[in-house]
Amino acid sequence: MSEILNIISRKKHTGKVVIYVLILLMAAFLVSMIIMFTREDPQEIYKKNSNIRVEVLNGCGVNRLAIRVTNLLRKEGFNIVKIGNTDEQDFEETVVIERNDENMKNAKYFAKRIRCKNIGKDIDAALYLEITVIIGKDYNIIFPDVEKEF
Repeated sequence: MSEILNIISRKKHTGKVVIYVLILLMAAFLVSMIIMFTREDPQEIYKKNSNIRVEVLNGCGVNRLAIRVTNLLRKEGFNIVKIGNTDEQDFEETVVIERNDENMKNAKYFAKRIRCKNIGKDIDAALYLEITVIIGKDYNIIFPDVEKEF
């Protein structure tokens, strides 16, 4: 009789393990489906980036930094239309400035793409660009691959 109880106990334990494994597999499947449907298409991102005209200004005084950042941004598809230096070279943090849209949709998008938290607005339609980015002394955080350029 005790032998029969042992067999029944083992079957119950095996059934629980099978259920836990099936639940784990279903969870993994759902996570992979969510990732697949929320992932952005690289070609669409590149196309969207190419519609944003950007001015890149070096605000921290590091030699040729604006050119190196420009190369990185162009690899992402951004349309860089002007490169230069700011009058003052003491910007501690990188800043993204909206030049075209009162709702700042371009600046928000661009700042998200480069992981910059400092966004401002200075609308000037005469500039014919959407974004000005002023590179600050935190450039290694915002553009970690910049040292590889040139």
